[in-house]
Amino acid sequence: MRDMVSQSNSSVSGTRRGALGWIKLVGERLRDWIEARAARAAEVALYQQLSRLSDAELERHGIPPGELHRCVSGSSDGATGRR
Repeated sequence: MRDMVSQSNSSVSGTRRGALGWIKLVGERLRDWIEARAARAAEVALYQQLSRLSDAELERHGIPPGELHRCVSGSSDGATGRR
């Protein structure tokens, strides 16, 4: 009888650990998604700000004419390189 109770308790704690691990994984993925969205929003804001500059002003900042989108979108790929 004691063995059955012991096995039952260990399976409950194993299930609890599994659930906590799953919750932790979901939390990490949610954090990664939020960080990626924040990085993308920062890229959009930077692009909007720089797009107001003339080609000459962009070149002074080291951005060739017609390359603004590449310079901004390549500036922050994040940890995974995805957006």
